[in-house]
Amino acid sequence: MSTSAGDTTVADGVARRPGAAILALTVAGVAQAADVSLHNTALASAAAEFGMSATQRSVAASAATLALAASILAIGTVGDRYGRRLTLLWCAGALVVGGLVTAAAPDLTVYLIGRVITGIGLAGTLALSMALIRTVAPDRVPKAMSLYFTGQVGIALPLTVIGGGLIGANWRLGYLVVPVVAALALILNKVYVPRSKAVHRRKADPVGLVLVALGLTGLIWGVSNASHGWLTARVLVPVVLGVVALVAFVWWEIRYDEPALPVHLFKNRGLAGALVADVSFNMWQAVMALQLALLWQYVYAYSPLGVTLGQLPATLAMVIGAFAAGRLAARGRRPESLVLLGLAGVALAMFLLAVAGASTPYWVFALALVVGGFSRMLTETAAGGFYVEVPPPDLVGVTVASKPAVGQASFALGSAISSTLLYGGLGRGLPDKLADLGLTPSEQTTVAGWFQDGKVPEWAKGTDLMKQVVAASTDTYITAYRTTMLVFAVVFTFLFGLAWHFLRRRPPERP
Repeated sequence: MSTSAGDTTVADGVARRPGAAILALTVAGVAQAADVSLHNTALASAAAEFGMSATQRSVAASAATLALAASILAIGTVGDRYGRRLTLLWCAGALVVGGLVTAAAPDLTVYLIGRVITGIGLAGTLALSMALIRTVAPDRVPKAMSLYFTGQVGIALPLTVIGGGLIGANWRLGYLVVPVVAALALILNKVYVPRSKAVHRRKADPVGLVLVALGLTGLIWGVSNASHGWLTARVLVPVVLGVVALVAFVWWEIRYDEPALPVHLFKNRGLAGALVADVSFNMWQAVMALQLALLWQYVYAYSPLGVTLGQLPATLAMVIGAFAAGRLAARGRRPESLVLLGLAGVALAMFLLAVAGASTPYWVFALALVVGGFSRMLTETAAGGFYVEVPPPDLVGVTVASKPAVGQASFALGSAISSTLLYGGLGRGLPDKLADLGLTPSEQTTVAGWFQDGKVPEWAKGTDLMKQVVAASTDTYITAYRTTMLVFAVVFTFLFGLAWHFLRRRPPERP
């Protein structure tokens, strides 16, 4: 056993090949990015085969996310207490099992079990792979974080393409991609990453872990159902319970002598600013990816493949942004300034998306995607360093685990709120447009039903009235889209100001 310089984390040896160790951690972390894309693509075919209802499909879509949110802080704690590498290896094994169970599922129940196991595995590989960067590269965390995130985005892209081809042949094959990645991660981390765990094994905190699990799952599940209306029981009940549980979690952690996640850590200005950044760029990712994809399909008649190719500039810019963060840090740029620069770019990108119209050229969207993608990863890479460097050595795992926990909740909120704003604006504006065309309330209801069901009667197709209705609907949708993007641009500007408060008032404390 040896102790790395400036740290009290125990390891059975330093990483003899730090580059290989960082690659091993990157492969472990990339599983989550690949799984999200592949699952969203394969779900439609799985739902058709199992005959899922709308409610069952919603559960299937969220099962892994909810399992990840419920377990991630507990897994971070287990990693700190019993070994971060050991826990990561077990979670990689869970990914193998979860993917195989999902791919071979004979019915919906087994399919959901596979997704839950996958979510637990993703929680550990995502959180602990980042936490272990402090073990394998204690003296060059910014550069290691840059390589970690650059590799994640770069590796996830071909995996998504390969998985998409497999899903086209059979949806079950798509769920075998992540198990292959996880098996490779298990081998690489076993060989190249040294052991790492806390010197002082803190007391267990089951109350805190249960409260945060209830809080995150309640909040994410509730807002995920917001398409049914925010004032429905299926939204209000889990959201209220989730918020109450999270408030109780903070209250408990403040008073417990050895909490699972000491919330006082976020008094550190750097860590507080990183938390604000997490909320911003995860919410931006949700709003951009979902609403731009729908705009392109509804207004510009893009095919699903066209949407994927259209958003490719954002992916490529993310790779460059993560790499640039490392280069700029090596040249002496403070991480605080990189976080703020990235947040400013995220807000600017949303303002650019707010100018979209029925005839907006693609290059305008591409510019917004490049600015946003580059800025997002510049921010995430620089902000991630605070989660790795700031906490005491005994709490690296659980502190890093809080990052994706906040990210999952922010992503869900971004998707739900943007959809509410957009379709709320569409619902308010479309009746006025149809009334201007001379349609009675009864006729408006009939026409709205055509669009909702996607079934236009043959007699209506090609008529002047139908063309006018389509034009009015398109105009209303674009107006609602612009308003939604503008609202979020203002939100991101506010979050930039909040992060500025934490990161620019004075240099953040260092451990």
